[in-house]
Amino acid sequence: MIQTTLEHQAYDTHLNYIKCLCNLVKGVSLKYTGSLRQGLIPNIDEKKNLISLTKKSLNDEYKIVQIDADYSYASTSWLPVKAYYLIFNILLTIEYVFKLQKSIFRFSHIGCVDEFSRKLSNGEILFSEPILNQVFDQTILTHTVRSGANLSSRTSPSDMYKMAIRKIAKYKLDDWKQKNRIDLRKPAHKTKCQTYLNSFAVSIFNFPYYMRIRSNYRDFAFIDGVTTTETANYFNTFFYFTVGFVKALEGVKKDLIVART
Repeated sequence: MIQTTLEHQAYDTHLNYIKCLCNLVKGVSLKYTGSLRQGLIPNIDEKKNLISLTKKSLNDEYKIVQIDADYSYASTSWLPVKAYYLIFNILLTIEYVFKLQKSIFRFSHIGCVDEFSRKLSNGEILFSEPILNQVFDQTILTHTVRSGANLSSRTSPSDMYKMAIRKIAKYKLDDWKQKNRIDLRKPAHKTKCQTYLNSFAVSIFNFPYYMRIRSNYRDFAFIDGVTTTETANYFNTFFYFTVGFVKALEGVKKDLIVART
């Protein structure tokens, strides 16, 4: 009974986070604040086919979930993976328009999402929703809110957003520690970790990547303890977040292509 309650609270928390982000990206636009010189963009369609196929796959998954909610149990596990790769390939295309270098398409995942966080931090790109323009440093890891705020529908979008990003920030730190085999009991490792934290940054662009990473971990076990109707609700909300975020990215991509040509 206790375990079931905890799993349902985990579900409610995850749902509230993605619901918050879904609402924030609904109808949002993204713009580039600088200017680009005209130039040829011969490799603009490098990821076109992959983007199209991933969109089709996601849309097909969504249609099936609407027909049979039971299907959402499996779909929810791989939705963050497909959603991320769709977003990642659009980000690569946008970055190519910025740099006009084909090598951009070999950009690393972390390097790509961190570069867009940097652009957001410097004001090079801006969302029409101000909350999404925040880029947090290491202090987000210790951000506190009132008890139960993650489960309350009365929590403000700003606070819920910070809680969602705090979760992503913890995922980012944990992922870095794991890749670098950090043992904080060792003074040298503790120093290395603090150096990393001194330049720590996390934004909305990190969210899809780390949700993809964590979809294979215990964090997604909350779908084991809820009904298929609830799982379908989470799937649909995450799907619509992806739709809203992708529309914003494709909007700025279109604007940048026009500026170049």
